[in-house]
Amino acid sequence: MSTAPTVEPFCVSDTFVTGAGPLQFMGDNLRLTLFVSQRSYDGSPENAVVTKLVGSRSDMLKIAEVIVRGCYTIPGKAERDGQRIFLEILEAPAERH
Repeated sequence: MSTAPTVEPFCVSDTFVTGAGPLQFMGDNLRLTLFVSQRSYDGSPENAVVTKLVGSRSDMLKIAEVIVRGCYTIPGKAERDGQRIFLEILEAPAERH
């Protein structure tokens, strides 16, 4: 990820999500549609889209790496196998992604 400082020049709201739709491939970019599960007006379940992230394959893999590192790293303990496996995927030849 970038080593540049992260600034928030105006308030950006948090977006709560419960799931993701299928990735959409757009040339060298990906679109990740995130949703929250809820009940519709008639009581049936539905997934309401709350945001769509678009980025290059490379950047999206870097973002996924940050998420996995955060989820699989326990302060003061060794990293779990899940992160090791994910990092092996990141280091794989680009044609496998």
